[in-house]
Amino acid sequence: MRQHFIFSMVLILASLSTGYSQYSKAKKEKFAFHAGVKVAGGAITSRPELSYIGNENDYVLHEITLSSSKPQWAFGAFANKRFGWLYAEATTMYSTYGMTFDVRSYVDGNGEIQQRNERFSYVDLQMMGGITDNGFRIAVGPVMHILANQDSEMTTLTNYNQQLRKVSYGFSGLIGYNYGPVTFELKYDRAFRSIGDHVFSGHRRVQFKEAPNALMLQAAYNIK
Repeated sequence: MRQHFIFSMVLILASLSTGYSQYSKAKKEKFAFHAGVKVAGGAITSRPELSYIGNENDYVLHEITLSSSKPQWAFGAFANKRFGWLYAEATTMYSTYGMTFDVRSYVDGNGEIQQRNERFSYVDLQMMGGITDNGFRIAVGPVMHILANQDSEMTTLTNYNQQLRKVSYGFSGLIGYNYGPVTFELKYDRAFRSIGDHVFSGHRRVQFKEAPNALMLQAAYNIK
């Protein structure tokens, strides 16, 4: 009888200890700090658009059409902090993408279409805040794009002038899900610049309205 009582007490204490440990872990996770690495891939959602480069007499020298874009890739690091069902995250990413333009030139009189490519690389500094519960998350926040590199095949065009903006801004929103130390996210980046923001015809900015917005699939891994 005494052995049964002792055995029962041991089971009860073990159960209480396990339950308290799980409760403490869950409570601690609600205010946890995490840091790790993140990779992303996606597409620029800009649609085809036509614009022109002319001379001082408004004679059209080149028709420039955005025909397609190359995938955007990014990698970097993040750190986030939970505050119950709220959380905040800071991310630094290196991103790169390309644009392809169809250029019809009238300078030599033949009017043939040639493809010209551009590639941009940025360091993106992102701050986001949102809600998280049961592994799911949703967040929004601003992003600063710092130009790291740009290569263009259009700089040889007559009367083409390039004025690069070193810093630009945008706004992002995402939804995601945590699976252990891994988080999967679908993010949309809205850029506050146009695809031809840097393109000038002489000293006049070329009128492009489409922006290099991006739809990205991200994967993050918690190191800490």
